[in-house]
Amino acid sequence: MQDLNDLYIFSQVVEHNGFTGAAQALGVARSSICRRVGQLEERLGIRLVHRTTRHFAVTDLGMEFNGYCVKMVAEAKAAYDRVACARARPSGMLRVSCPPIIVQLLVGPLIPLFLEKTPDVRIAMEATNRKVDIEENFDLCIRIRQVPSEDSGLIMRSLGIVQQVLVASPRFLEAHGRPTSPADAAKMASLSYASFQGPHVWKLVDPDEQEIQVRHEPTLIADDMGLVRQAAVHGLGIAQLPLAACLEDLRQGLLDIVLPEFLAPLCEIQVVFPSRRGMLPAVRSFIDFLGAHCVSEVSERQIKRHVGRGHRENVRFWTSRQPLKQLVADSQQGTGVKRVARVA
Repeated sequence: MQDLNDLYIFSQVVEHNGFTGAAQALGVARSSICRRVGQLEERLGIRLVHRTTRHFAVTDLGMEFNGYCVKMVAEAKAAYDRVACARARPSGMLRVSCPPIIVQLLVGPLIPLFLEKTPDVRIAMEATNRKVDIEENFDLCIRIRQVPSEDSGLIMRSLGIVQQVLVASPRFLEAHGRPTSPADAAKMASLSYASFQGPHVWKLVDPDEQEIQVRHEPTLIADDMGLVRQAAVHGLGIAQLPLAACLEDLRQGLLDIVLPEFLAPLCEIQVVFPSRRGMLPAVRSFIDFLGAHCVSEVSERQIKRHVGRGHRENVRFWTSRQPLKQLVADSQQGTGVKRVARVA
């Protein structure tokens, strides 16, 4: 095997534009640098640099070879940094952005457990529904996205798959009748967890596995999902909510599922961060802790992947293979699936 130190030495020669500069940077004799590069050229059977007493230049092949050397050095440094981070004690301030509903249902109950485990860490949490840029001095952002989703330049780790459901109170359904189609539901009073501007749309998948978008004019619009849930419980209209947000109400009979044969495309709770390289121990520990304690409502083997048809042939969406009533029953029995976190 090649001596990888020679590749590092050569990269320093190129970076410092000569043997003298590399020798000064590395704190070794110039003659040693010249000898090591010469031995490397002999093993490779090529000329990497042109050198005379007055001139130094890297060959074209030498420049190409240096590109690989630089990448090797960077990956080696990243490997050492990863081990150092793993061994270091998590500490310092951790700045997190997260939607309020995820704080209430998922992250909030876990934070005290995490802080007990890592007493040197402090957490500054911004609970917000606005679209947050990771560059706004946040270490990580937690969000909900319909899957599949892509974001160039960001690293994503999944915390679980979420199923949304259309719900209404039994009192509302008794008073207004149970809708038999999404179009019927859209004509009834509705509630929206969304921005004020709209449009207000329920995304559903019909029995023919076509994604449909149902526009409705809500009686109440709020960016607080807890308020929308309470309004649904009090019989003010139909709402589309994450199953986890209304599971207890379904169990107690305060809410009922509307149009159970129409699934909603699956969403995913994601934690995003700019890079794995140089990640602080506190950030890595928090992400690992969330990944180990989150439970998905839909298992990987129960996910069905779809491709749109016709003018929507480029649309990709996922649904559950299980019917809604089975998902609700499994969730109420506490048989949610422990999520194996993945990096995408």
